[in-house]
Amino acid sequence: MKIAFGVCSLGIGHATRSAPIIAKLVEEGHEVVIITYGRAADILKKEFPYLKVYEIPDFPIQYPERAHQFIPYIFMNSNKIARSIFKAHKNFLGLHEEQNFDLIISDSRFDVFHRNVPSFLIIHQLRIMVPLHILRAGILVYNAYISRFFKKILVPDFRENSLSGDMSHNLKIIDGNKIEYIGPLSPFKHRDLPRDIDVLISISGPEPQRTLFERKIMKSIDGLDGNIVITLGKPDEKIRNDDLKIYSYLTMDEREEIMNRSKLIISRSGYSTIMDLYAIGGKAMFVPTPGQPEQEYLARYLERRGIAGYMTQENLDLREIISRAGNYSGFKGKYDTRISVENAIRVITEWS
Repeated sequence: MKIAFGVCSLGIGHATRSAPIIAKLVEEGHEVVIITYGRAADILKKEFPYLKVYEIPDFPIQYPERAHQFIPYIFMNSNKIARSIFKAHKNFLGLHEEQNFDLIISDSRFDVFHRNVPSFLIIHQLRIMVPLHILRAGILVYNAYISRFFKKILVPDFRENSLSGDMSHNLKIIDGNKIEYIGPLSPFKHRDLPRDIDVLISISGPEPQRTLFERKIMKSIDGLDGNIVITLGKPDEKIRNDDLKIYSYLTMDEREEIMNRSKLIISRSGYSTIMDLYAIGGKAMFVPTPGQPEQEYLARYLERRGIAGYMTQENLDLREIISRAGNYSGFKGKYDTRISVENAIRVITEWS
């Protein structure tokens, strides 16, 4: 079959978690065409140099510097966001006329579907955890409306003991029969390696918050004991520090190895990162990206469950956050995400 695979371009997590499903589809002999944009496109081009990648812009969201600016930003730009989705959908329909897809899979891209072609949506955030309940309900209603155009909604989480909490559970508006919980998706796996890195600090996310996070880390890193490794998540950035191991960018294989070697990981609380940690295992402490309600909710949710703690970027103190890590159980790890991939393929096959 010729399969269109849409991937959201907000961050790189959608690209990395989609990679195992894309690889499995290719392994089964399908022709996969990727639709994405920006850094996500760069990553998938490197991972699958033999596949066609079409760049169609999706959400024009730039996260504000301060959390309280998020809701005004959404209100002020709602028309722009809606227009961009309709424009992207029109562009996709044009691509479909050219390519004649047999099947469509979309990771969090509401514009990649066709009424007359079996379409499937991969998404973990059916309820966006914004502070205003009326806005949260409105987004849920919109997601319920959009879900009508997809045969099934594939949630990369468990039905019980979930990693995403209310973001993808306890949904009263969306038809529950459409939702399939396939399990976490990650390109990583647990490896039995010596835990010789005391702290891995992973700096990532959209600008300007990525750079603000980096500056906070660099100001408070001096004097920390142990083997400290920092990843910047930006290929073109170079920082020299003879006392630290700093990587501007890591490939997926390199990142898997370093995460498996780390006793503690300090990172953003993006859902893809959480799924990676669930697959690999180990201790984690989170610094949610300011202005991203999803990350703020997930950090609080996992702290309530006793799995991992968090600290706001504004109040970040590396010594304190490291000392508190022992209060949490960490992620057990060793989950084989091939199970989730098989679940996804099974559902898609049954409903195509």
